[in-house]
Amino acid sequence: VSMWEFAGETTRFIFKHNMTEFIESAHETAEEFPTSFFGVALNGNSWEMETKLNRVGGEDGWIATQVMKTIASDGRMRRWQWELRKNRRPPCMGCWYVESIGSSDRKGNFDPS
Repeated sequence: VSMWEFAGETTRFIFKHNMTEFIESAHETAEEFPTSFFGVALNGNSWEMETKLNRVGGEDGWIATQVMKTIASDGRMRRWQWELRKNRRPPCMGCWYVESIGSSDRKGNFDPS
């Protein structure tokens, strides 16, 4: 399973539904920016889920968030807030996909806005 499998329509549109270009871009970003999401995903020292999955609206909710903490290859920490969406139509009805990933600042804080 790859990140592409969890990509939403926006990501697929940006990469013109070309998984190869998506993977190449992820590797280029990882090499250039060690604290980027792809940098820590591909080359980082560690990651951990800091929170449980928060389903907005309870168990029947179709939007969820979760916070992950990562340590980059150069030792810098970053936190990520994942926004997940549940497909409500075919294909893949009921499957979760990544809508967005928000990054913290260098201290691990999220912008309050």
